[in-house]
Amino acid sequence: MINEEQFIELLARKLAGQATAAELTELDGLLQQDDLKERYRLLQQYFSAHEGLSSAETEQALEKTLSRIRSGKEGMAAASFPEEGEDAAHAEFIQDGTTLAEDAPARRRRWQAYMAAAATVALLIAVFLYTRRELPDTSVPVAQAMQDTAQWLNRQNGKATRAVIELADGSKIWLNAESRISYPEVFSRTSREVYLSGEAFFDVTKDQERPFIVHLAKGTVKVLGTSFNVRAYDDEPVQTSVTTGKVAFIPKYGKGNQPPDTFYITPDEKVTYRHTVEDIVKENTSGEDEKAWTEGRLIFRDAPLEEICRELERSFGKKVIFESDAPRHYRMTGSFQNNSLQDILYYLARSRTFRYSVTDSTLLIGE
Repeated sequence: MINEEQFIELLARKLAGQATAAELTELDGLLQQDDLKERYRLLQQYFSAHEGLSSAETEQALEKTLSRIRSGKEGMAAASFPEEGEDAAHAEFIQDGTTLAEDAPARRRRWQAYMAAAATVALLIAVFLYTRRELPDTSVPVAQAMQDTAQWLNRQNGKATRAVIELADGSKIWLNAESRISYPEVFSRTSREVYLSGEAFFDVTKDQERPFIVHLAKGTVKVLGTSFNVRAYDDEPVQTSVTTGKVAFIPKYGKGNQPPDTFYITPDEKVTYRHTVEDIVKENTSGEDEKAWTEGRLIFRDAPLEEICRELERSFGKKVIFESDAPRHYRMTGSFQNNSLQDILYYLARSRTFRYSVTDSTLLIGE
């Protein structure tokens, strides 16, 4: 017996480009049945006519698609039903320009089956596309996304852009430049979960019944009520520091085949996780310094110029180009608040001489 839900989910995953090799093989087996093969062809045509949506359009397009499917204004094939009371033992079913003779009740049942399947597939595809395009490896799990599709919100900052977000429970998030976050409009009754790529400072409202969980590509941070900073850019180690309260950092993978350890962090402590070498370092820090960027401050302590310039590139939106390698390794210390890029470079160049040039779009660094 055919598992209807299984068929539709496999179909949606294939059309959205999310199916694994095993799932594709399983779907191919199901498609040996003529009725499913015909259904797949029509649904594939419907999907092909609606792909190419940008991430910003996905939710709106989903709503329009489902509305049209329900109203019958748009479909996989055109059909003309006889009105009630009309003497019509047969009617035309138009598909790919071919008119087929089919009695009205059977045709209506067939059409309704296609519409129900299309609605489900449209929903699943929108979930897959929405999570895939908005989030990297930290995508919302499919089951949860299906439950909360309409409620998930996303914010993405470009270079030189920061934002403050207030969540439904009163928690606040300061989102740094070149960072993305996904969060529900309303949290569930059992947990509070968000998905982050980049850097953010969290001030979490205390709630003993619902832990607050930050999902990262390389790990997870769990809290009940506290304030902490998470730095999780794709090309950098993950750093988690605490200003108040206590948090738990859990790497995505453990060493070898072992489950990952949990690292607890208290105020003025920081954990740095380098997933490429499975190395975790816990050290003392200043919680206030770690959140300085939320107040327009940039603080560098014995940091290489290359790392400093990476931060300047995010903060000011200018691409950094090193014309020679030596300056990359110059180590410097400095604290700046609401200074211009020219001011910061002037003072940095006085502590260790290097040449710099700022244009409309780039920052050139040389010896």
